[in-house]
Amino acid sequence: MAADRQEICDWLSALASMLVMDVLDAADVADRLVAAQDLDADGFALETISLMRIVAESVTTPAGFDAIKVVEFVAADTTDAAAILLAVGLCIAGPRAGWISRPQARAGRERIGATGTAALALVSSRGAVAVDLYVWLSRLVDVSVRLVSDQAADAVPVVRVETGISLPSTVLAYQLYGDAGRAESLVDIAGASTPMLMPVAFDALES
Repeated sequence: MAADRQEICDWLSALASMLVMDVLDAADVADRLVAAQDLDADGFALETISLMRIVAESVTTPAGFDAIKVVEFVAADTTDAAAILLAVGLCIAGPRAGWISRPQARAGRERIGATGTAALALVSSRGAVAVDLYVWLSRLVDVSVRLVSDQAADAVPVVRVETGISLPSTVLAYQLYGDAGRAESLVDIAGASTPMLMPVAFDALES
């Protein structure tokens, strides 16, 4: 059984609607998703990889990287195809995600590596017919992991902050960094639900 084309296109369309902010790129993706339905099997596979590349190249934040994830599919072939596309997307998005902290970048690297390994196992199971895809994807995973590893090494470490009382993020940002303007990034790193009341203990950038 082949992958369900409509489900794959719907998934890519949903990702594009969240991540592709350029109006021309978004329109191009929408048109190509419609046309992709009429391609042969090889053409459809190549086109979906190309469309995932456009989606992934639109990522500029860790939140955008996290947004690239699969949904639940009914057919195993569709799940497998999506897993390979997911690996492509994460490999391309990872080095563009603008990691805020070292732990965040390391977590991204681990996700790329794990997803890439799973996708390569799926491609390998297809035998000699997929050898070119295997070689290409293997190199893509290796390069992406290496780039994100370099970014993690250069990223700012995280420290544990304990205040004993919930305070607004602007107050804490000023106390920690002398700059209330860093409140938003403080909330992002801490994973706080509201900037008005930060947790009494949270992670923050060292500097």
